[in-house]
Amino acid sequence: MTIRALLAATATIAVMLTSACTDDGEKPISGSTLRLVAGSEQEAVLNTVVKPWCEAKKYDCRFTLKGSVDQARLLSAGSADYDAYWFASSVFLQLGDKGGALQDVKSMFLTPIVYAGWRSEMQRLDFVGRDNVSIADILTAVESGKTTVRVANPTQSNSGATVLFGFMNHFAGNGPGQPLTQQQLDSPAVEEGTQRFVRAMAETPPSTGTLMNECIATPARCKTFFTYEDLVIEKNHELVKAGREPLYAVYPRGSLAISDAPLGFRASGGEFDANRRKMLNELQAHLLGDAGAKSALLRLGRRPATSIGLSMDNPDLTVFNPEWGIQANLKEQGIQYPSATVIQAALDRYQTSYRKPVTVYYCLDSSGSMNENGGWDGIKAAATQVFDQDQARLNLLQTGPKDRTTVTLFNSTVTGGSPWTVDGADSAQMHGLTQKIQAHAAGGGTNMYQCLIGAATALRGLESGRKGLVIVMSDGQSDRAGRDRALADLKSLGVPVIALAFGDDADPDQLEEVAKATGGSFFRQDDLVAALRNAAGYR
Repeated sequence: MTIRALLAATATIAVMLTSACTDDGEKPISGSTLRLVAGSEQEAVLNTVVKPWCEAKKYDCRFTLKGSVDQARLLSAGSADYDAYWFASSVFLQLGDKGGALQDVKSMFLTPIVYAGWRSEMQRLDFVGRDNVSIADILTAVESGKTTVRVANPTQSNSGATVLFGFMNHFAGNGPGQPLTQQQLDSPAVEEGTQRFVRAMAETPPSTGTLMNECIATPARCKTFFTYEDLVIEKNHELVKAGREPLYAVYPRGSLAISDAPLGFRASGGEFDANRRKMLNELQAHLLGDAGAKSALLRLGRRPATSIGLSMDNPDLTVFNPEWGIQANLKEQGIQYPSATVIQAALDRYQTSYRKPVTVYYCLDSSGSMNENGGWDGIKAAATQVFDQDQARLNLLQTGPKDRTTVTLFNSTVTGGSPWTVDGADSAQMHGLTQKIQAHAAGGGTNMYQCLIGAATALRGLESGRKGLVIVMSDGQSDRAGRDRALADLKSLGVPVIALAFGDDADPDQLEEVAKATGGSFFRQDDLVAALRNAAGYR
């Protein structure tokens, strides 16, 4: 499978899966309809456990996969689009449910966050066979240059956020049962330690799925990373079947974070609330109590939520395989997550203080076809979400005070009076980017390479401690004038390009070529708001 295929398979932000129907339009919403929104982490469980149960019960179950931030925003806004929310962990549930709207919330299973890497790499680091690998050991290995490590962006991903709070607890000196406080968050020990942790990360993709797929596709570039234990198990079955080297996992001693998969009901005030709540309660009972469901969850590497700690009776060692570092009878206690207020403050600080400052250069297609396919309207809407700081904060995508943001519009050449650059995070100046985009009229041909040459020139000579990022979006086949120079210039920089293909006429080969040549990522996405938010999540 190509990198393009791997990434495209996980790039859709909202994926509709149904058990009793294949499209919402085929059946009207009724009392037997349960609309459930879940993180991508639950996709395997939905397909293998929940969907067959719905079919057997003759329930019209409709599943939508959305990112953590989207779920939290929908819940906090009081959306009536979904009857049930299934978060990967309590971190983003707390952010979205400050008003306590979610009812009957129960943890469905447990999944520890592990530090993982290719077995040969973990052997070289002397982590294989050890049950005492600490956060200090991991940081020493990374900061000494022995290895590189990735984590999903903590403001966009449950796994990234849970890792972040594990490290914060470590720097605060807390034991597993003591949550981080606001006073500790404000302390120099946590501030300096968290900056050290975040800036040790080689890359921070916007989602756990993207991180895993990129790492599996490019093992030479991705050596170690933080992820869910069940994903290590899932990927290892695939890797071993393909004759490839497996991953090996260790559990950070004293700062172990656990994903608890909370599932709850959201009343909409409609006539079907009672029926839907009953359906959701039945589903919860099935997942927690049915022997067949529990067995299926174990085969997927999910630990029972009802067990004492993380230990299991008679675990299947072909799943919880000790050769992969999996500790079936793990005695470690997980950290306790802080309050919603502290979570919000910590994630805000990630964007504005903890992460490396970034110089990001946007190349946005404003050719004539963008008018015809609705793409330019999508760009204008996306600009509000990414550049306007009030909306960016809701998306946990704030621009940092030391960031530099450049936006260039292109058709057959650079157009619209761009490029436009903002240094820092001044709200008025960032809103000015949105205004300039919205005032522009798309038209003309397509040549993204001229814009990419400009990006390479602007990013040349990045100072130490600063991250560079190029985001290019196009809906058509680009004129090839300037291609060779653009690729050569970008390769020489070592700056990744996030390439986005929009619409049926986009040339995925051209965009993938740029992404692959620079160690970046390629996505095909027809929701430009989601696409540009996702790309901005690489900061």
